[in-house]
Amino acid sequence: MREKKEAVEVVCPKCKRTEIIYIPKEDIPKCPDCKIKMIIRELLTEGKSY
Repeated sequence: MREKKEAVEVVCPKCKRTEIIYIPKEDIPKCPDCKIKMIIRELLTEGKSY
């Protein structure tokens, strides 16, 4: 059975850089500028717009 991919927005707690990743396909990345682990800001669901 295939695992469902969820889109999540991650943010660097130091410089506030944001990225969108898909879990469980991708690991939570480190910020390319600050070299610290990014944290999850929110789960992105269908129908949400900014």
